[in-house]
Amino acid sequence: MRLFIITLSLLSIISFGHALAGYGRTLFALPMNVNYVAFGLAGGLAFGLFALWLYYRHRKEFYIDEDEQESDSDNRTL
Repeated sequence: MRLFIITLSLLSIISFGHALAGYGRTLFALPMNVNYVAFGLAGGLAFGLFALWLYYRHRKEFYIDEDEQESDSDNRTL
């Protein structure tokens, strides 16, 4: 699950990059590519919100108590 959430986060960053690329065309006196901006913002927002939703839904799986780790290591040595 962690790898999937990280992948969604990276896709969010890439999508926002596409939005910036579509808007950045104006620096070179070219017309702004509205499709890049719209789909980049929509994709970045969608991927980011989905990654956050999954993280908050599964966040208990990501953290392990120190007491559990110590008891697990004690049981393995016996």
